[in-house]
Amino acid sequence: MQGLEADIVIHNIGELVTFPEKPLRRPERGNAGIVGNALLAVRRGKIVYAGPEADAPNIRARRRVNARGLLVTPGLVDPHTHPVFSGDRSRELLLKLEGRSYREILESGGGIYYTVEMTRGAGDEELAHGMEEALILMLEHGTTSVEAKTGYGLTVEEELRQLKIILETSKRVPQHVTPTLLAHVIPQEYMDSREEYVELLAAKLIPQAAMRGAEYFDVFCDKGAYTCEETRRLFRAALSAGLKLRLHADEIAYIGCSRLALEFPVHSVDHLENTPPEVVEALSRTRTVATLLPTSMLSVFTSKKPPVEALRRYGVPIALGTDYNPNNMNPNMQSAIDASIYLLRLKPLEALAAATANAAYSLDLHDRGCLAPGCRADIIVWGLERVEQLGYYWGYNRALLVLSEGAPVAGDMLEAAL
Repeated sequence: MQGLEADIVIHNIGELVTFPEKPLRRPERGNAGIVGNALLAVRRGKIVYAGPEADAPNIRARRRVNARGLLVTPGLVDPHTHPVFSGDRSRELLLKLEGRSYREILESGGGIYYTVEMTRGAGDEELAHGMEEALILMLEHGTTSVEAKTGYGLTVEEELRQLKIILETSKRVPQHVTPTLLAHVIPQEYMDSREEYVELLAAKLIPQAAMRGAEYFDVFCDKGAYTCEETRRLFRAALSAGLKLRLHADEIAYIGCSRLALEFPVHSVDHLENTPPEVVEALSRTRTVATLLPTSMLSVFTSKKPPVEALRRYGVPIALGTDYNPNNMNPNMQSAIDASIYLLRLKPLEALAAATANAAYSLDLHDRGCLAPGCRADIIVWGLERVEQLGYYWGYNRALLVLSEGAPVAGDMLEAAL
């Protein structure tokens, strides 16, 4: 192999995980592209070599980083966040500890409705600052790509304002941000005229959001939120406007929402705590990813769990997300990985694939969540030696160095990499 030019080389990698193919329906060491004693080379923000150090060509590099025999993986991808909001809902933790359910809080005008009131009253600068602070925390823990939803405005004007804040804030951070328009709940002022509100979204908000830069459209389809028929109407409008589809489904109860992925090209169905196994079998014949949100499950004190065994059995790709929102103030994908291992019994490699390759696939980010040549150089050097130590060591930040598009941006090894 001829010599290469590189901006940065990471050498002395104990274990390198490349995930060359997506999605991973049944992640295992044989299909994860794991290389021992490896080297990575980066040029202009892309991977140009990923493989055994002994087989590497002569590489002329501006900078070299010694990985000290540690684990190196793709940067984490968070496919489900709600980062534009105002207001503190910590008092609801006490209500939940006293036995009040999430649905009871929602239906009594708390929860989302409180956040909507506070967010409508907040200025653009406050909302943008809150989102940027969360993104910085995410980056420090290795999250290099993030999906960001609107959803706490509920009027055409407020939802478009939140979309604008997402788009503008994304220009000030190193991560890639995927903007999503979310139909969250029916606003209280339209409870007696739901059809009118759904038509307003379909005819006005969705087309305008598509023209202004939204990439995905998402609906909270569940008991107490949008019905299946309302979701169908909104999905048809979103597809007509050129938006891709995501779906909150089966979190509170099963009313048929996850089956909508059999009717529409839904890239991800999220939550799934009440999804029956027969739906999982049908989902395996689609391109849909099942995005699981274990820290969100903890925040609502649910005893329900998504059907992980059925997802494995039928080969439905599993992704992980934080579901960062004012009811679940966890912006950290490492915590989502840890919770998935202990709460959902994902194996460490399954959890890593879910937080990288499969999450990227759910967002149509074909050059993220991987470290093969041509992939974007979003990289983590971990304070671990191998994948199996994920979850074993937990409760602290294990990302020693984070690179976004080839640029070192965070971690205790940052100074050595600059």
